Amino acid sequence: MSNLVLEQYETGKLNLKGTLGNLTSEETALLQKLWRRLFGSFEKPTHGISATTAPSPAPSVKRSSRPRADASSRAATPQPEPSASTYSGLSGWFGLSSKSKSEVELADSNPTPYNEIVGQVADESSLPPTFAAESRPTTIRDAFWAAVQGDHPDVLLLRFLRARKWKVDDALDMLLACLRWRLDEEIDWLVWVGESELNYALMQSGIGAIHKMDRLGQPILYIPVRLNDPRAQPADQMVEYTIYLMEVSRILLHPPVEKVCLVFDTTDMSISNMDWTFFKTFLHYLEHYYPECLGLVLIYNASWVFNSLWKLIRPLLDPVVASKVQFVNSAAELQKFIDPENLPVEYGGNDAFKYKYVLPQPDENKAMFDEDGRKHAAEARSEACNEFEAVTRRWVGIDSAAEDLAKDLDNSSRQKAADALVEASKGLDKYVRARTLYHRTRAIDDKGRFHGN
Repeated sequence: MSNLVLEQYETGKLNLKGTLGNLTSEETALLQKLWRRLFGSFEKPTHGISATTAPSPAPSVKRSSRPRADASSRAATPQPEPSASTYSGLSGWFGLSSKSKSEVELADSNPTPYNEIVGQVADESSLPPTFAAESRPTTIRDAFWAAVQGDHPDVLLLRFLRARKWKVDDALDMLLACLRWRLDEEIDWLVWVGESELNYALMQSGIGAIHKMDRLGQPILYIPVRLNDPRAQPADQMVEYTIYLMEVSRILLHPPVEKVCLVFDTTDMSISNMDWTFFKTFLHYLEHYYPECLGLVLIYNASWVFNSLWKLIRPLLDPVVASKVQFVNSAAELQKFIDPENLPVEYGGNDAFKYKYVLPQPDENKAMFDEDGRKHAAEARSEACNEFEAVTRRWVGIDSAAEDLAKDLDNSSRQKAADALVEASKGLDKYVRARTLYHRTRAIDDKGRFHGN
């Protein structure tokens, strides 16, 4: 791991170079240039985003479990007969070997209900309403503001600039490709329905549990690889679950904390727990659609199996991502990165936490049924977007007189507009996002702040 990453934990201070509020004059100028380029694309239709702007796609699958927008979110859509390609190693969380159809049919006979979604098990009064498909973006401007969610818009743009080494054209291409992907994968639908359309057994498993923070205040995502059964669920459900975790992680991040810590627990794992094709898809998503969101990867208790696989995995990693990987084999080594009070007992810490999935609770999504409330909140956020866009256009020198540009050089009006936008986004969130496990357990409070409990 690079000394820069280690140095943060030795000093207890985040490396904030190139982040919001910590830009050089040159970096500020490049951010302004990216805003100008983005504004030049705002009125283009979303279907006009060229496929040539997207990076080479990782293997993916059509999510057959997704209902149509005019269908009830309550009903599970019947699964079609899988094709032969479905059994080519795409059906789990990081496995290597292909699985025959007979093996998958054998797994289907397991009493674990991997064919159930949460919405079939939870109380009907806990579920969100049918997705409001009319809200889907039609222009790049709309797609961008939808992707911003509750972030300061500069935070999002700076992620792409840093990921592309401050090359503005490359950053814009990467951002547009991300917007296209979010539309193609219907991320707004997944945020809306939340856990109700996710695999119930996956939610119960604990494969991907967010708990507490590391020594830098970064949320920790635990992935115990041994809990995964690559034969147990269709690949599309695993993709949905992974995107869900990434979207939940996004709402936990607030400057100066903009990244997560990943604990990849390989204790007792075997070759049957890994899915090579899906692993490449996971890396593709992380690098291209959630850039600069990963602060540290701790490979815990690496077995000979993983050490062998690492020789294959390492060349696939972006050099920046690879620099954040650290192998740790004991509680003492983990505690260099995670305080013992925040570290679960099973990892040698003092925290008695054990993952347990809590089903959606009655009426937790009642705000989503309030159409008038959603309309007013959406209008308030739209006005906030317009105001931030207006002051940013002046800040970057578009449609502004010299005195207006000078007035905005101190960035105070933009900061006020950004604060108003963040607050308006928080006000809209409960109307467009189904509550999550982390809202239910109060790890996320009513103001959207993460407490890690």
